[in-house]
Amino acid sequence: MAIVKMKKATMIALQSEKNEILNDLQRFGYLQVVNLEERMEQGFEELQPDSDNEAVGRLEAKLSQVKYSIDFLGKFNTAKKPLFAQKVQVYETKRKEYLDNEEKLNEIYESCRSIDSRFTEIKSSETKLNNTIAQLTPWLTLKEKLEEIGTTHNTNSILGFIASKYEDELSTAVKDEDLTAYLEKVGVEKENSYFMVIYHQTCEERISQLLKQVGWTKVTFSEYSGTPEENINRIKAEISNLENIKKELAKKAEAMVPESGFLEILYDLLSIEKDRRSVVKDFIKTDKTFMLQGWIPEKFADDMTKLLDGITDKYTISFEDPSEEDEIPVLLNNPKAVKPYEMITDLYSVPNAKGIDPNIFMAPFFVIFFGIMVTDAVYGILMSALTGYVLYKYKPQGGMKNMMWIMFFGGISTFFWGGIFGGWLGDLIKVKPWWFNPLDEPLKMLIFCLILGVIHLYTGYILQAYQNIKAGNFMDAIYDQVLWLMLLTGLMFLALPPLAAVGKYMAIVGAAGTVIFSARSEKNIFKRLISGVLALYNVSGFLGDVLSYSRLFALCLATGVIAQVFNAMGLMMGGSIIGKIIMIAFLAFAHVFNTALGVLGAYVHTSRLQYVEFFGKFYEGEGKPFNPLRIRTKYIQE
Repeated sequence: MAIVKMKKATMIALQSEKNEILNDLQRFGYLQVVNLEERMEQGFEELQPDSDNEAVGRLEAKLSQVKYSIDFLGKFNTAKKPLFAQKVQVYETKRKEYLDNEEKLNEIYESCRSIDSRFTEIKSSETKLNNTIAQLTPWLTLKEKLEEIGTTHNTNSILGFIASKYEDELSTAVKDEDLTAYLEKVGVEKENSYFMVIYHQTCEERISQLLKQVGWTKVTFSEYSGTPEENINRIKAEISNLENIKKELAKKAEAMVPESGFLEILYDLLSIEKDRRSVVKDFIKTDKTFMLQGWIPEKFADDMTKLLDGITDKYTISFEDPSEEDEIPVLLNNPKAVKPYEMITDLYSVPNAKGIDPNIFMAPFFVIFFGIMVTDAVYGILMSALTGYVLYKYKPQGGMKNMMWIMFFGGISTFFWGGIFGGWLGDLIKVKPWWFNPLDEPLKMLIFCLILGVIHLYTGYILQAYQNIKAGNFMDAIYDQVLWLMLLTGLMFLALPPLAAVGKYMAIVGAAGTVIFSARSEKNIFKRLISGVLALYNVSGFLGDVLSYSRLFALCLATGVIAQVFNAMGLMMGGSIIGKIIMIAFLAFAHVFNTALGVLGAYVHTSRLQYVEFFGKFYEGEGKPFNPLRIRTKYIQE
C-alpha cells in the first residue's frame, strides 16, 4: 500500500562531529528523531541527557525580535501582496552573512521598538485628551473661566449635574425658600442637565441639602484655566500636533519597510538553525560521543549511511524493524494524482501505520461525487481553467497547492458529468445530454446515485476484509465481511426478478452465517444466537447509509435548477441594448455565484460521504504523521 515502511535507526558518533552530522541530516530530511531518555532509565548510568538549550534560547530570543519587527513593519507596508508569493532564493554563501549581521538586526529591532513605543505613548495621550474633551463638552457654553470658579469672601460657585427630571424640582425649591443662590443651566447631555450654582455662604448648608436630594454630582476642573471652550480648542490643537507626530513616525516606519526582506530571510535561517539545535535534547551522550535514534523510510536507509560516510568514518549505525510496541510515524507515498487528497483524509485522521492508506481508493470516489454534485460542463471548464492557470503561473505550495489540484480534477469531473447529463450553464446552451437529463428523469438519477453509494460502501467492506486477512484473521474476513456482503447482495437481488432465485439463497446463507458467527466470541449459545439475530438489524443501518447518497441526486438537481432560474431571470432583461448589457452582467455574476455555491456544497458533502459512510466501514486512523528533521521555510526556497 501507500504507507511507507519504516526502519528504526540508531547511531553513535563523536561529539566533535555532531554539528556537521546534524546539519547534513537536516538537509537530508528523512530522519525523525525520537527521545532517548528511556535508555538512561535502563541502567546506562554512564549516559547523560544531551541538550543545546543555551543556543536554542539565544535563537528563540532573536526569532522573537525578528518576528516582532516583521509584524510591526507589515502594518506600514502599503504594497499589494500577490496572492501566491514566490519564495526567494538565498545561496549558501550568503546565508552566513545574514546570520552574522546581528548589528543590523539590533538596529532594526530597536528602531521598530522605539517607534512602536512612541505610538503607544501618543495613543495613551490621545485617549486622555479625548476623555478630557468629553468631560468639557457639556460646559462649552460656560463663559466663566474655570480657575475663577470656587470660593470667594462671601460666595461659593460650583459645577455639577443632575438628572434632567429633577431640574424643575431644584429650581422651585431654591425660589420658594428665597435662598440667596443663582442656578445657571449650562447644557444638557443625554438625560443630565449641567449647572453652575452660585450661592451666598450663609445658605451653604441648605443648598447642600437640596443638591443632595436631587442627586447632584459635583464636577471640578481645578487643573485648568480659561473657559471650557478655550481648553477644548487647546486640547484639539494638542491632538492635531500628536497626529502630525504620528505621521512623521509612520514615515520613518515606511522608510524601514524595505528591510522586511532582510528580516524574512533571517527569520527562516534562524528557524532552520533552531529546529536543528532543538532535536539535541532528544539525544543522550557521554563525554566524547552522542547517540541518536529515529525513524527513517526503509528506502532511504542506505542513503543515510552514504551521507554519514561522506562526513566521517568514526560512527556506528544500525537499522531495525519496528517492534509491536513501537509507535511508528506515518509517511504516505501516493501517485501525484492521489497526493492532494491526502489533505482530505488528514482532516479526518492520519492513517494508522499498521492499517491501510485509504487515499488511493477514496480519491476516485471523491472526484466522481464532486463532479456529479456540480454537474455543469461550463462550470467544470471554468474551474479547471482557473485552477490550472494558478498552478502553472503561481506554483502554490502546501495546502493551497493540494486544494488547487482537488479543484482542478473536480473541474474535469464536473465537465464530464455536465456533458453526461446535459448541463451547460443550466439550459442556457442547448446541448443534448450524452446520456439523460436528471431533471427529466429524476427517478433514474436517484437510482444511479444509490448504485454508486452501494459500490462505495462495498469497497469499504472489502477493504476491511483485506485488513483482516493482512492481520492473519482470514476467518474474520469470511464471518464479518463475506457473509455480510452475501446477505446484502442477496436482498438486493430479490428486487431483480432474473436474479431473485440466486438472491434468495445468498440472503439465506448470509443471514444464517451472520446469526451464527457475528457473536462468535460469546460462549453462551443462547446469548450468541440472540446477538446474531440482533446483528441482522444492521441491514437497516446499511439502508440508511445507502440513502445518504441521495445527496448526490439532490445537489445535482439543485445546481441545475438554480442555473435555470438565473437564466430565466436574466433573459427577461434582454429587450433593449442596455437590457442586454445588464442581462450579460447579471448572468455572469449569477453563474459565478452558482458555481461557488455548488463547489462549496460539493466539497462539504463529498467529504462527508468519505468520513461517515466510507471510512466508517474500515478506516482506523489515529496515526502520527512522519515529522522528520528537515529544512522548513516560510519565505525562502528550501
